[in-house]
Amino acid sequence: MRSSVSYILSSSTSEPNMSHPDYEQYSHDHAALLVLIRHIGSQLKPKTFVKFYDRISKLTSVRITDSTGNVRTILVRYVKEHPVENNDWGDFQTHRRLLGLISLGKYDSQQELNEICRVHESLKVKYTSTLFDSRCILFGPTKEGGSSSDTSTSSPNSDSSGSPAEQTIEKFTTPSNFKTRGLFYDEAAPCSDLETQIVEFINSLFWVLESKRLERSREKLERVSLLLAPFEKKDFVGLDMESRNNKKKCTGRMTKHLGDLCLQAGLLAESLTYYGNAADTLKTVNDWLWLGAAYEGLCAASALVLYPEMQRSVPLQRNASLQEGSSPKKTVVVSSIDVGARKASIPNTLAPEDISKRYREAIIHYSKYQNAGIVETEASFKAARIAVEQNHSLQAASFLQNVVYINLTLSEQEKIQRFETLAELYTQIGFTRKAAFCQRLAATRYVSPQNPAPNWNRCYNLMLQSLPGHRLSLDPAEMREVEQGWPVLQIQLLQELVVAAKRMGHSALATRHMTFLLQTMWSHLTPTEQKELCIQLQALSSQCEGSPVPLVLDNGIVIPPANLTNIPLCHSYVLRNLQPHLQPRKIQAVKQDTGPFLFTPIHFGSLDRRSTGSQSKMGFLWVENEPCEVTLKLSNPLPFELKVSDMRLLTSGVVFESLPETVVLSPSGSPPSVITLHGTPRESEGQLQLQGYSTHTLGVKSNCRLRHMAGFPPHYEVEIVPSLPLLDVKTSLPQSSTFSSFHDYENVVTSASVSLHHGESAECTVTITNIGHVDVEMLEITMQTVLEPGLQEQMFTWSKENLLSQLPLKPGCAASLTLYLYAAGSFLVPGGTANEFSSGVFSSSISGPGSLPSRLNSPSSSFHRNVNSSFRSSNSGHSSMSATLQLPQLPINQQAAAVVEGQLQIRYSGGPGLQAAYCRCCSVFLTMETVPSLHVTNWDVLPAETNTQFYLVLDVANLTSQEMELQYTPSKTMLIEGHESCRVPVPVKRCPLSKLDTGENLASGDLDRICSEHIANLVDLRWHLLGTDTRGKASLKGITLTNDMLDEVRMSPLLWEVVINEDAVRPQEEVTCEAGDCLELKILVTNSLDKVLNHLSLSVQFYQDYENGTVNYRMETRLATTGTTKKIMEELEPQGRAQHECNVIFFTPGQYKIDIQCSSPDNATTVPCLPSNGHVWRFTPPVNVLVN
Repeated sequence: MRSSVSYILSSSTSEPNMSHPDYEQYSHDHAALLVLIRHIGSQLKPKTFVKFYDRISKLTSVRITDSTGNVRTILVRYVKEHPVENNDWGDFQTHRRLLGLISLGKYDSQQELNEICRVHESLKVKYTSTLFDSRCILFGPTKEGGSSSDTSTSSPNSDSSGSPAEQTIEKFTTPSNFKTRGLFYDEAAPCSDLETQIVEFINSLFWVLESKRLERSREKLERVSLLLAPFEKKDFVGLDMESRNNKKKCTGRMTKHLGDLCLQAGLLAESLTYYGNAADTLKTVNDWLWLGAAYEGLCAASALVLYPEMQRSVPLQRNASLQEGSSPKKTVVVSSIDVGARKASIPNTLAPEDISKRYREAIIHYSKYQNAGIVETEASFKAARIAVEQNHSLQAASFLQNVVYINLTLSEQEKIQRFETLAELYTQIGFTRKAAFCQRLAATRYVSPQNPAPNWNRCYNLMLQSLPGHRLSLDPAEMREVEQGWPVLQIQLLQELVVAAKRMGHSALATRHMTFLLQTMWSHLTPTEQKELCIQLQALSSQCEGSPVPLVLDNGIVIPPANLTNIPLCHSYVLRNLQPHLQPRKIQAVKQDTGPFLFTPIHFGSLDRRSTGSQSKMGFLWVENEPCEVTLKLSNPLPFELKVSDMRLLTSGVVFESLPETVVLSPSGSPPSVITLHGTPRESEGQLQLQGYSTHTLGVKSNCRLRHMAGFPPHYEVEIVPSLPLLDVKTSLPQSSTFSSFHDYENVVTSASVSLHHGESAECTVTITNIGHVDVEMLEITMQTVLEPGLQEQMFTWSKENLLSQLPLKPGCAASLTLYLYAAGSFLVPGGTANEFSSGVFSSSISGPGSLPSRLNSPSSSFHRNVNSSFRSSNSGHSSMSATLQLPQLPINQQAAAVVEGQLQIRYSGGPGLQAAYCRCCSVFLTMETVPSLHVTNWDVLPAETNTQFYLVLDVANLTSQEMELQYTPSKTMLIEGHESCRVPVPVKRCPLSKLDTGENLASGDLDRICSEHIANLVDLRWHLLGTDTRGKASLKGITLTNDMLDEVRMSPLLWEVVINEDAVRPQEEVTCEAGDCLELKILVTNSLDKVLNHLSLSVQFYQDYENGTVNYRMETRLATTGTTKKIMEELEPQGRAQHECNVIFFTPGQYKIDIQCSSPDNATTVPCLPSNGHVWRFTPPVNVLVN
């Protein structure tokens, strides 16, 4: 854009030039009246001056009615500083002239007032060449007790006599040489007429300007003088001003000057005409400098027509979020219809595209003159702002790029302002990289060695503003989401930011930025750089510790917290479930029948029903006020030991108390360390979200949140249930060392083991102590084994009522439960015989758990002895059962020990947890070793002396190594040596018919079962091991009986009554008579059943028993009978009685027996309890008759 002839056409650098560029100018400023507002005196506070300056500067546009009645819009621009040198360029561009002066000062005495007036007059003298009018706003002391007033006092000679302000302001007299109108105010008053006074002041400026415009417009263009730029005065010395070219220059420049005056006076149409004519004239004489000014004026007037709303942006203090996430300035693009309408309203207005074109030509013409460099720079900025308004970013960038190429001799402050202005405009058009580059250059200028007053605060702020352009965000979360930019450049910028913050004296800020650097750029750093930066961070944090809270700067910018998530590095984050016996379990409610189940394959558009649960939602529960655990696996990426202190869990939701932990991690290369963090939820019934963990390392406190760490969900969520009681369980038995058969033993809190002989009982006292803080209100005990339910209830019993009576169980209190143990076992050898006493052989190896103390003595050899096998005889006499039978040589093999395992499950709850339907479960593991005590190897049934009893004869084997005392009746005992056997007769009452008469036909198995249960219930075998004083009870449950045995076991349905010679025969009674005597035998039979007995045959038979196994039934020569010995009864009614009589005469002396029996043929009866294949009932025992 710049021309190569710039050095040819321009004069030397010694010529006067504009040395103070104004980078804030807009094209609209060409139409504005320039007013200087100055702070004079030392009494007025800067804050007060800024307040009134802001108030006055809002009056940027005033509508004034001219002499013809037309309303003009007059623009005003206020500045705080204006170099006098810039006034010299007023002929070149009239908007550079200072037309008005407003000074503000405060006084407390006459002397101070005089000094303020003097300074004001000196300022008027300084700008006297261009100044039209001035005002001096004076804040004086108020009278005591005076009321506030908004009225100001003003007069040309500052005479305030008679003014209402005299009531509130101390009266002081302005000097006589003070010719300015003074405005007196109370500093604390609202000053409501201030705007009115300023508007009146602007009116005065306008009328002076209008008069000068009219004066200039009346001059004849042929006689006007040549207007010159400051550096042109030397060039026209000695030239012929009457030449044609020079006259055209004079005419063109004056025409352009009139255009400037018209533009300032609010006459846009006239100014456009003047600018157009001036450009045509100046172009013919190659007056490039003024031609460029005419083009610029033409563009400024056209921009004012097309874009009247274009104005300066109000400075806005932005916080971090605005700074990082804000987009480039949004320019309101005026629609083509509006632009066309405005263009048509005023002729000669340039089109939008022509404005940029003319500005480009003007800048090119300016570039031909070295002394016009500042004018060129300002024009470039104004053209760029118009391009921004038009939303032409590339055109704006082209104008701004030209600014960089302009070589100016500027002070450090002016260079800083140029870069800041470039950065602002680049930001508006979205060129953030270039904006960041300019901001960084401006920041370095603030602290360069050439700057006499380094400003590290401004340096830091500009570097902070350049972060978005370098693709850096102050929020580490945004850096992780969008990884872009240039890491090397970003690292360098962040390090410079750390240095600037440190030089500012803001140690906390330096620590924050270094933490941010390590957190966001960790993967782009070499191991050496990582180590060095960590050491630097440690040094910085020693001055001010880093904390995970936002930092708010003085300018309102918020620096978000930065956390060291990579130091240390977390590999896993695992929430631990409570121990099984501490886990809360839902109390299952009884399911109610809600009707039939209806199935449909339609999902009704819901995908959630088929989706799996969230990975962050834990499948277990934690309990209020009880410790919880989270396990972390951490590694140290640094080559030196790293101390991490104050590690805690980060949570949200339910109130949670976290306990601190400290760990020292080994240098890099070592395996990860496992750390367990603990905490306690302090609130019930809610969701606890675990967000991560906090650390304190390298002097920085960090909140390491899972959502900011790769490979983890945003959080983990676990449900907290209300408080539950906690029990401690102990038993009175020794503990077991191993569990063998149960896989589900997680709930086991203790164990108990016992070794018992079959039939032995024991007690286990279970003590339950409430070690929690909640009452136990619900307590349920169940037993779980692999046994049959009936056998389990036999072996393990307890009193539920006794346990419930001890509830509620207060904290610190204990309840006791007595568990009754019984070693149930089969006392009948599976291979034992129920028909005859033979050598029952049973053997198995001895086995048992090694953890239990066995009560078996296990010899390696078996016992084999011979025994007499026959014992039973259906015709045995009374003498057979006269004594206990001893079998000293019964062969036996030792039986194996068995182990029974079970869990005593305790389910309990109370307090808030019970109300929420939660409980806990714990178990006591029980191990019972059952050792054989005795076995019944063989058994038989024999008739007793009375018909209401029978004898159960048992072969009993002592399977222990100790001497055993066996009690088989309440008054009879027997001693059995270890591993020996004996035979014992046990008297048992016969099974009554009431048990057998059920009204239905009984199968043979049912009859056997009923009789077997009858025997098992009546036979009470109690054993006592004398060596260990161990006692127990043997059961005959499951004993099997043959048909013959069943006859003896069950009661006869017939009731017998035998009468001899009118005397009733009693059991075991012997009848005595002489040979040849006639015995009258009378037999009475009664049916005790409720059914009719049919076809009964009653018979009487006499015989002799020689008690050597020989029985003689041939009695023809030994006795004679009268009457029949056999009687047939067709029916015997229920409770009916039948009678039979006969006589007998014994011929020879001797021992005789009378066998009386009643029989029924097959299918003769339908009684369920009687066999259908016929049966014989005998009167027992047989009647003994001794004949002398």
